[in-house]
Amino acid sequence: MPFQKSLSGNEARPGIFVALGANQPYRRCTAFENLRRALQLLSHEGVEVRSCSRPWRTPAWPDPDQPPFLNAAAQIDWPEDDPERLLQILHGVETACGRVRSTPNAPRTLDLDLIDFRASLRTPESSDGLVLPHPRATTRAFVLLPLREIAPHWRCPVSADPIDRLIGRLSWEDRKGCRPAGGVLHAATHRLKRASS
Repeated sequence: MPFQKSLSGNEARPGIFVALGANQPYRRCTAFENLRRALQLLSHEGVEVRSCSRPWRTPAWPDPDQPPFLNAAAQIDWPEDDPERLLQILHGVETACGRVRSTPNAPRTLDLDLIDFRASLRTPESSDGLVLPHPRATTRAFVLLPLREIAPHWRCPVSADPIDRLIGRLSWEDRKGCRPAGGVLHAATHRLKRASS
């Protein structure tokens, strides 16, 4: 089973990783503010944000004519061993931030995807539709580039491929379209940078 190392070099158990994205405002909140609010709401649900990437700006997929997305990745701690329950919490936070589920890939105020839950392997047949790791995470620059920022030693639990190899398989167009956007989403970003310096 692949294990991840923290940026401080200490051994770590397999972690829980969430991808965040938004390309629509909600009420008076910009997409950036919605990502920040989502992280705050997670803490109210007993989810601790251990580290968080910078926001990254990415063309909307699959329709680049839609507003661009802000994306990020966060490593979280959660005391339970129930990814389905965690997914319910993520969906509740999406709703609190104005997410309305309509057509697939529609513009949205918030998208929270459970990327990896302690290296668990789950198929739709074994877990009421929840697939782990997220079935499309390893092919998306807007997931892998922010994830590498907080988990440079992460490996895909299915293939055991390291994240740098997965990023190397992405097209140049996908990689160049995903760029750091500036700003700090969570205080854990500062802790992350201090730990890596």
